[in-house]
Amino acid sequence: MATARDRDILPDTYDKIAFPINYKIVLHDLELGGAFAFYGSITIEVNVKRQTSNIVLNAHELKIKEATITVRGAGQQKASTITYNAKSQRVKLDFSQDIPASSDASLQIEYSGIMNNAMAGFYRSKYKPAVPPAKSVPMDGDHHCMFSTQFESCDARRAFPCFDEPNLKATYDLSIEIPEDLTALSNMPEKTVELNQNGFKIVTFEKTPMMSTYLLAWTVGDFEYIEDLTKRKYNGMQIPIRFYSTRGFKEQGRFGLLNACQILDYYSELFGIDYPLPKVDLLAVHEFTLGAMENWGLITYRTTDILFDDNRSDAKYKTRIAYVVAHGKLI
Repeated sequence: MATARDRDILPDTYDKIAFPINYKIVLHDLELGGAFAFYGSITIEVNVKRQTSNIVLNAHELKIKEATITVRGAGQQKASTITYNAKSQRVKLDFSQDIPASSDASLQIEYSGIMNNAMAGFYRSKYKPAVPPAKSVPMDGDHHCMFSTQFESCDARRAFPCFDEPNLKATYDLSIEIPEDLTALSNMPEKTVELNQNGFKIVTFEKTPMMSTYLLAWTVGDFEYIEDLTKRKYNGMQIPIRFYSTRGFKEQGRFGLLNACQILDYYSELFGIDYPLPKVDLLAVHEFTLGAMENWGLITYRTTDILFDDNRSDAKYKTRIAYVVAHGKLI
């Protein structure tokens, strides 16, 4: 009979060493142009199940500057060595003193990465604007850029060091620093927006429910939206559903938005389970490998599977859009 050791999974999983509880992710100093680098600070609340001298995380194309473990009652220590295994997409954090078992430990990591053009992880999409873009929209060659994430099945590790396995669920708190004239979205609604003096703002989102790493999502761009509400009420409130696109395309999302409102109500009644989040956002992404990605609360779509131009699109594409929107909601 196959066991956990027979699969290529983290040793934290099969040896039951450490499990995540919450990720607090802060993204800052996004390089909008040039190398398209970004910098991150992450604090992972960890349940250390048994004494260990190291913790292994998934990380791919990230550079770890430093890592520190803090355990209540046992103090704090920095990782003595940081070792990468590119083939297995892992980073091993070794500590000079053993980390005691504790349900109250936190791992702080400073790191950097790249907003790549591989349509995986935290990546950039090129497009030609339909209207004059905001001043801060970066260029990549002759095209402008938006930024979004694609973490399924195992590419969250390209955006932040994590326990990137679907059974290792946790909650997430996300903050991201962006130019004032751009918009950031994530799975949950905005919690706060703090303006800086240098023309940037820090957008912080509400804590997510417990979920797998591959369902976390965020996006940054020159967006506009249209909105509708569910007819059905959830905890006494209608849920707002928005369709976002880069400026100039929002009206082409009306058919998808209409379907999204109806489908959310239909599935909630069909399965007898109320939709648990306070909002749903649909986002058209200009470069995208799939038809759609069912990020909880922020569903991303290939433009050809969500945009419909009443004056130019063939009516048969409405069937495809309805199908893709229904599939994204069903998952």
